Amino acid sequence: MPTDPTPSQENLFGLRRGELEDIGGLIPWLEHQDGVLTVEGTPFHQLWDSEDPWLVYLPGRARDNARSLRDAFARHFDVSLHFPLKSCYVPAIATALRADGHGVEVMSSLEWRLARRFGFAPEQVVANSPARTVGHRRELVAAGAGLIGVDSVEELERVEHEARSQGRVANIALRVNTLDEPGAFFSAGSKLGADLDGAAELIERALSSPSCSVTALHAHQLRHCTDAGMFYRMVRGLAELAVHSAPPNRPFPVLNLGGGLESRFLLERAGSTAHDFADAARDALAILATPPSLVLEPGRYTVGDAAIGFSNVIGKKVNSQETWLISDLSSNILIPLPDLAYHPLPLRLSPDTAWERAHVGDATCAPSHLCRSADLPVTVEQDGLAVLNCGAYTSVYAELWAFPLPHIGVYENGRLREVFGPAQESVMFDALYGAAGRSVAHTGPRRAVAGPS
Repeated sequence: MPTDPTPSQENLFGLRRGELEDIGGLIPWLEHQDGVLTVEGTPFHQLWDSEDPWLVYLPGRARDNARSLRDAFARHFDVSLHFPLKSCYVPAIATALRADGHGVEVMSSLEWRLARRFGFAPEQVVANSPARTVGHRRELVAAGAGLIGVDSVEELERVEHEARSQGRVANIALRVNTLDEPGAFFSAGSKLGADLDGAAELIERALSSPSCSVTALHAHQLRHCTDAGMFYRMVRGLAELAVHSAPPNRPFPVLNLGGGLESRFLLERAGSTAHDFADAARDALAILATPPSLVLEPGRYTVGDAAIGFSNVIGKKVNSQETWLISDLSSNILIPLPDLAYHPLPLRLSPDTAWERAHVGDATCAPSHLCRSADLPVTVEQDGLAVLNCGAYTSVYAELWAFPLPHIGVYENGRLREVFGPAQESVMFDALYGAAGRSVAHTGPRRAVAGPS
């Protein structure tokens, strides 16, 4: 059977038995009560009928996660949190965060339109992209977006041209790479951000522009970070660049520290908290004469554990003493990445049940898995599974292939409502491929289900 993971790998493998039996110690909105998994106090069988797979979002957890990060940094800085819309398009999540006073980050015209539809004002929007369509650039400048990210001299010139043509001044953030780790997405030669050897030219050129106001410097980790020390190095590099490149008596008023933090429950499982990252930023930025305002863009930290999946186990196999459980919650919505796991959780616990260690994958003929080396009761074959860490980037990057997508719902204020189901999927499938995706005759829209009063 698989060996235990090393500490550096532990978030990529299943939770251990003790963690599953005390899941509320990791994720406070989950608990086994009398052996039955509850979600915000509601038994799972009131949310899932054990037929099709489901992905259920919890706006309350997203709000709590965002607040925890904002409040930690607010001890040291004037800080604003801008939720990366690319991590979750579900309206209930975005509008809950907007109502809580947060802004939004977008990367395209589509996301700009969604953000505006969800009620975000233009000044609440941070727009990041290495390049844009003419139309997207035009709408950002015309509306007065809060920050328009610029990665290169070429994009700077395009934003300048648009601002001049409209007779406006665009507020821009210059994105730079302050960490150069081999293989990292933000490293020398990356598609994203300006390397340090080119950042000086970009900054000098932008500061001299009459059509752009350089409001912020921006750096980003783009990884599932649980290490406050690495975060410190990224922020320190940004601070040093700000010190060396800002004109006399004209410091950069805002530093955008991006996102890149791990899902909250996994970050805390690794022994870190939002306070550790806030303290690291305080220490890294101590070299600045004037404390800047900060922008944060946490996607995975905010919504990674703000959803739960429900899945049947549709098969089991053993190959060379390796046990596989096959889930009907598929990789067409749980995007397979080598540095990511979707952790399975038993729906029922009994002291008399035997446990085994197994890998969990889907039924596609593709080399993907949900999670490796998971401790689980043998009864999950009959009971099904809950799936954790599935709130970020999943429904956004979902694909219409191989198996039906799950129902997608929102559980809020004690009620579950479906926002996507077989009827909507069949319309999409028919538009793309000219054939119905699946029969919906046996299942209409799911009724809202009341939780505990």
